[in-house]
Amino acid sequence: MRDLVPGGYLFTHAVFWSVVALVAIGTNAVAIILSIGLALMVLEAVRGG
Repeated sequence: MRDLVPGGYLFTHAVFWSVVALVAIGTNAVAIILSIGLALMVLEAVRGG
């Protein structure tokens, strides 16, 4: 999957998190999004992603 996206893995993450941040600000769900993001980061660290 990461080979199919122009710019690779980091580019995908940058775009994804910018969209998530905009939605979070618009819906006042920043705390929820941050906790989800933190959980995803922990999961990636544990998996060695």
